[in-house]
Amino acid sequence: CWRSVLIQTEPRTRLDAGTWGTMGVGLGYCIAAAVASPDRLVVAVEGDSGFGFSAMEVETLVRYQLPVVVIVFNNGGVYGGDRRNPEEVTGPYKDDPAPTSFVPGAAYHVLIEAFGGKGYLVGTPDELKSALAESFSSRKPAVINVTIDPYAGAESGRMQHKN
Repeated sequence: CWRSVLIQTEPRTRLDAGTWGTMGVGLGYCIAAAVASPDRLVVAVEGDSGFGFSAMEVETLVRYQLPVVVIVFNNGGVYGGDRRNPEEVTGPYKDDPAPTSFVPGAAYHVLIEAFGGKGYLVGTPDELKSALAESFSSRKPAVINVTIDPYAGAESGRMQHKN
């Protein structure tokens, strides 16, 4: 859970969707925060599933040149993507993707580029650090697509390390 990892040091500076059916409100929150405090950088931390609910709002970010950086942790789907049991993998529907899986390697970073924003594709901690530094300093609309291992962890994975 992001609440236990991301440290909040200032009061009234965090909007949290919580749990249990509130996925997808992140970009709406970011737009409101950026309009309310135009001199501050706004950062969204989302999973690929939550991002999917309102991803087209990146057009709004670019249209109004809002200082918002969206970090999308991409593990290939809801709770880790294609995690079928053995019977499903070998059974009569073996060629069907799991209902929780998304297109492998989805290029979320390209979506914002279609509207003139900046997209980053990262797969290592060093690449993430570089993308964060560049996007934070530019204060322009950006999406950082962070590819993580869909099989690591119960809900969220770990960044893939390239050899």
